[in-house]
Amino acid sequence: MIQQQGITDNRRYGKLYNFMEYKKVKPYFAKPIKITMGNPINDTYYLVKNIVYKGKQILAMKQKQDSNTIILVEAKIVDGQLIHISKLSEEFLGDVCVMFERTI
Repeated sequence: MIQQQGITDNRRYGKLYNFMEYKKVKPYFAKPIKITMGNPINDTYYLVKNIVYKGKQILAMKQKQDSNTIILVEAKIVDGQLIHISKLSEEFLGDVCVMFERTI
């Protein structure tokens, strides 16, 4: 008779993580990249930092011409491609700003 050991968080030498849950909270962009967006005028932004907050990919971006201003946006990523960028809602802005101040 084979006995199976149950999966628990109370391990003696570390934790057991669910890979699919970890993927949801991992920032998608690991390195700074250049993002061009806009309609009808294309603007180029540089990704400064990417964090995940409450399951949302939050990007901190800035333009080359105005390097003192950082723009916070929410990114929608589908099948490994950046599909849509939208303004970060007011309800998340305060918490996200605090997180970025610690990391940037």
